Parts: sequence; C-alpha cells; structure tokens
Amino acid sequence: MNSPPIVAGPRVGALDRVRRVGACLALGLAAVAFGACPSSRRAAPDPAQSLYDQGHWKDALPLLQKEAETRKSGALLYQIGFCQGMIEGPHGESRKKAWAEAAPILEQEVAASGGATLDRLYYLTVIGFEQQNTSSLQKYGRQAVDQIEKGPDPNSLSGEDWFRFGRIHEFLSETSESQAAYRRAVSAFEKRPAANPSYQALALIRVGDQEFQGHHYKEAVADYDQALKIAPDLQQVRPFTYGLALLGADRFDDAITAFVEDRVEQTVTESQYAADLARKAKEVGGLDTHDTDGAPIAEMPTEGLDPRIREAAKQFREARVKNSWKNGDPLGAEIAHFQKRFVSLLRERLLQQQEIQDYCLQEGMADLVRR
Repeated sequence: MNSPPIVAGPRVGALDRVRRVGACLALGLAAVAFGACPSSRRAAPDPAQSLYDQGHWKDALPLLQKEAETRKSGALLYQIGFCQGMIEGPHGESRKKAWAEAAPILEQEVAASGGATLDRLYYLTVIGFEQQNTSSLQKYGRQAVDQIEKGPDPNSLSGEDWFRFGRIHEFLSETSESQAAYRRAVSAFEKRPAANPSYQALALIRVGDQEFQGHHYKEAVADYDQALKIAPDLQQVRPFTYGLALLGADRFDDAITAFVEDRVEQTVTESQYAADLARKAKEVGGLDTHDTDGAPIAEMPTEGLDPRIREAAKQFREARVKNSWKNGDPLGAEIAHFQKRFVSLLRERLLQQQEIQDYCLQEGMADLVRR
C-alpha cells in the first residue's frame, strides 16, 4: 500500500529531492484529511462532535473518550484514534489501537440495513489504507462510490463529502475521478462554506496542484492564493511549488518572497537559485514567450531547451565580459537582452524539471544565476 522508496545512485538528484519532499508533504495533507472532515450529518449533535469538526483535537478527545464509556460506535472510535494520532504524531500507537477496535464495529454497522453511510465507508477505506489491507480499501471505497457518489442524489453532497470522495478516489488510484471530486468540492464550498475552513483550503490546494501539474500557472496561483486567504496557518501550500507557480505566472516579487520563505531541507537551495532567477527576470522587466527564432518557449521539451540555454549562457557571459560588468553594476541595454533570453529559457527548464542547482553547476553557469 505504501509507495515504493525512491532508489537513487550515490548522488541523489535535485528532482528526486523535490519529489521526496512533495510526497512527504502530501502525506501530511492526507493525514489531515483522513479523519478531519466534518461528518456528513448537517448539524453537529454535541459539543464533542462540534470540536472535532472544527479541528480542535485536544479539546475534542476527552469528550469523545467520555462518550465512548457509555456508547460504542465505530465512528466514535475512529474519531478518538484520529485525535490521538494528531496529538501523538503519525507513529503513535494509540491511533492504531483505536482504529483496530473501530474497524469490526464499523463493518457490522455498514452491514446493517441503512448503515452504509459515507462517514462509515470513508472511515473503513482510510483504515484499510493505514492497515495496508487492499481488499478492505477496495471493498468499502468502491461501495462508497457506487452507492453514494453514483447514487440517486449526488447533488445533495456537501463540499466535505466531495472532498472525501477525492480522497477515496486517490486511495483507489483513480486520478481523473479524484481531480473531478476535488473540483466539485471547491464548487460546493463556494455555495456553502466549510464548518472548518481548512477543508475548503485543502480542496483548493488539491485543485491548485492539478493546475500546476498541467502548467496552468496563473490558475494554480489563484487557487493557492485563495487557500492561503481562507486558512493562512494551514502550512500545506509548499513554498517551493508556490514560488514556481508564481514564477510561471510572471509574479516575480511574490515568487521571490515565496522562495525566501522555503525552509524545507530538500528544496531550500533550489529555492535560493530560483529566487535569484526571479530577481533577474524582474531586472529585465519580464520574460520572452518566444525565442529569437520565433519558437514558443513553453512548447519546447527539455532536450530542445538545453542547447538554447547553453548558447544563451555563452552570449550572456560574453556580453558581461565585453562590458566589464560586475555584480552591483547597473544593467545596461547591451547586456539586458542577453540576460532576458537566458532567464526566459532557464525558467522554462526549471518549471519543467523543478530543479536548477545541479543543472547550473554541471553546465558551469551557476555564477550567471546567483547574485
């Protein structure tokens, strides 16, 4: 059930490092989404449920535990385990124990007449994923999709419900269906905001990630910006990815700010290079969309970009030497157009490969990027 480890040679490439940190942060987002979505019931029945729905795990836990002393339910035990996991961290044993107890009760409840609610089916799907129980994950995830998402009244589903279906489809390895569910979650939240703003923000981030992967940088930035406005403390918009989207959208000042805020070990140096590239883009007043021969830069594959970048770097360096330019000197017109071409091409390669440090070092052009 877990993704296989990334195997690299003696020297791990920057792109591998970026992918690793992206996967780790995605797991963090998934951990929030596993149990935190408010119940599909439209009103919280008690203070414990209300606190849980709003993400107040430490406050909700003792109330849920007290309730469990007199009432055993699979959902209640699941929520207790989720709260314990959020408090203790992903490697704590309390969540595993609570979910192991919750699973058979949830299965009995689902088997009863009218008991196959989205709450229960979602919880069982998550537990199946956590326990690496493929058959359970497939059984209950597919049941949720077939009976509820494709059921008689999908238009009644809330934003939280659609967010859950986005997660369920991810567990089922159904990428396009997952993307569609997240988009429906965003639309539903626009009509009826989430009880906990974090889930509306999470849905926007997932849609923003889709736009980013499709190279629709302005649309991705709009989604990330809205998510940050709704839940500024969520910390699930990755600075490096956000910075790349801003760089692709020609928002150079904002890109610099995002890259400077990157503290993630695997991408912090990439962000330093990328911030300097954004500064150089700003210096020349924006970047070219077409190369000198009229070819659209955004349509060039990496193998087509590389010889052009080498040529542009050579011309840029020669112009700096010819004009005796040093760091801190004004950027004259006789150098600016060479810098503009170099940065335009290198930005596209960075957006495609999501790495820049190793490439610049290998090609001997790091000094042309760094301040």
